[in-house]
Amino acid sequence: MRLINSFKLCKPKKGMLLIILSTAFISFPVFSQNNAIEDTPKERLVQTIKNWVALQEGIDETSITVQANDRRFIVPDCEESFNVSFAFGTRTNVQVGCDGQDWQAVLRIQITREHETLVFSRALDQGNVISQSDLRISREPSLIPGSNLISATEAEGRLLKVSVDEGQIVRPNQFDETSIIFVTSRDIKEGEKLDRSMIQERKVAASDSLFEQRLDLSLALTATVTRDLESGSILTKRDFAISSQAMVITELIERGNMIDTSNSELKFIITQIPSDAILERSQVQRANAKRRLNPGEILRFSDITLMPHVIADTTTTLELNKRSFSLTMEVLAIENGFIGDRIRVQNQDSGEIIYATVTGVGLVEVQ
Repeated sequence: MRLINSFKLCKPKKGMLLIILSTAFISFPVFSQNNAIEDTPKERLVQTIKNWVALQEGIDETSITVQANDRRFIVPDCEESFNVSFAFGTRTNVQVGCDGQDWQAVLRIQITREHETLVFSRALDQGNVISQSDLRISREPSLIPGSNLISATEAEGRLLKVSVDEGQIVRPNQFDETSIIFVTSRDIKEGEKLDRSMIQERKVAASDSLFEQRLDLSLALTATVTRDLESGSILTKRDFAISSQAMVITELIERGNMIDTSNSELKFIITQIPSDAILERSQVQRANAKRRLNPGEILRFSDITLMPHVIADTTTTLELNKRSFSLTMEVLAIENGFIGDRIRVQNQDSGEIIYATVTGVGLVEVQ
């Protein structure tokens, strides 16, 4: 059904007031003069608003409150009729006017309905973690709910930062932001591998937990303890090391020498890995040592210098690819370049210098 956009209450004619629905061409009696309900213009306006909103929302007018009690709010004696519409794109404000007069006003309204509202099923103290049994649904008259309410799913497992009473409405501002920390459930010796039976989750206020105590459980359960821990200890990132792969030096490498499979390997290690550790063999291809590297050291990007795929002042193979033909020739690289770089190369016969793209070790290409 299409909502009616305007509603007018006319003055009585021959002992009767008529409600006119402007878009439906229907009229029906509402109040007789003998009822004496609408004694003043303000009372007639309030009743007009209630009737119009009730039709728009499909509710009883008794659930509508019009905030028009301010004595400074003067309503003219409207000879024609009052017109009503929602204001500001909301259902909480109405704009009213009087046909035939240069008068308008905006009033707030409240609509009270029965809503399913989440409330606390019992009184709870600050610091309690909410469980399903602490909540229930209450169906009571209330204002139309807004964004200040919360669902049961959002409330469960959260930490109360204030005490609450039984029947109190559940709202987001009653809860603290929380963090999960892990506490050892028994003594753990250095070198033991963590498993789920050794630790327990504990939910605490985020402000009461340190950054190093906020762990990724899936990673922690693949880790090895690096020091003795007593039962009840809060686990931190410093208490364990995750087994990871990294490139490790296997033979002494002097500064400037190349790093390859003869002097390094990819190994699983259980130590704290530097943030710039080299984790894949492909990352050390064509790499030279910046310093002397000893066996057992974890190879780091700060330890190596990558050799360019094309080195300046060396002969390089140039491939010229056209639609109808391709050509390969030797050229002189004028500058260093890695794969994807555009560098200058020189035709050694003509002396002409052109730009080419590095495509591999000792290879450049011109499209």
